[in-house]
Amino acid sequence: MGTGVVAEDLVTGDTGVRLRVYRAAAADRRGEALLWIHGGGFVTGSLEMPESDAVCAAIADRGVTCVSVEYRLAPGFAKRRAQQAPGAVRFPLPLEDCEQAWRWLLGHAEDLGADPDSLYVGGASAGGALAATLALRMLHRAHGGHSTADDAARDSRGGPTGRTGPQAPSGVALAYPFLHAALPPSGPDLRHALRGWRRLGTFTNRTVHWMAANYVGRGNLARLPEAFPGGRDLTGFPRTLIVNSERDTLRASGEGFAEELKAHGRSVEVDCEPGTSHGHLNKPGTAAFDRTVTTITAWLTTGPGTP
Repeated sequence: MGTGVVAEDLVTGDTGVRLRVYRAAAADRRGEALLWIHGGGFVTGSLEMPESDAVCAAIADRGVTCVSVEYRLAPGFAKRRAQQAPGAVRFPLPLEDCEQAWRWLLGHAEDLGADPDSLYVGGASAGGALAATLALRMLHRAHGGHSTADDAARDSRGGPTGRTGPQAPSGVALAYPFLHAALPPSGPDLRHALRGWRRLGTFTNRTVHWMAANYVGRGNLARLPEAFPGGRDLTGFPRTLIVNSERDTLRASGEGFAEELKAHGRSVEVDCEPGTSHGHLNKPGTAAFDRTVTTITAWLTTGPGTP
């Protein structure tokens, strides 16, 4: 963590969602703030993992206030009994935790020295799915609509903050994101990058299907389309940055989502970090980590641009 960055742990919401707020010294602080969501296939990860802690500290060290969220996790790979349990964590519970964090940021932006009109959401891997789906949910609510029956029921109660129509993010920053319930086909550049590469740790169609089905629950697969942002109506979606890992089969998801955004006339920038495999933000101190954090911070601080 940079010498001028202060981190503070907080708890918010009825379910006790844990947050960690990273701020630079007041003299170095800019007006933007970012809610950052870690990855882990929806089954692992915490505020302490480098993809959360090191990333947020590095972004804050560059002047952007960063808030990380520890959302509830679905059952892990080895917990077969837990996977079948009726009370196991499933969609939309992790998303609701992220929404609690977003609403906290909305309500405390000025206290943090952030501009309420320069609030962003972002995430890595499965955190990218949560970030983009959260943006869609907030977009629908900001326009008086509901993306799911759960949203309608919650808004009829006034929502966690007791008000309706919350603000949608100014933009969405995604790192090697997991955005589709089924892995899109790989393009020729990606197939070339993977040729001859030891593909340990990459994601097959079967792996992606398992993670997606485990996230929603195998008895509730009808909810897959609303649990992921890929393949949905992206009208009005905020400006977006996608940083893919070069040697990562999930790059197909990031690239596919970028094409969907373009088809809806949305503003999207796509970067590919050369020589990296999935999860390169879990390796602080590397050139790829530093470049990606710099790319994200520079994008956050360039303003809203033209949608």
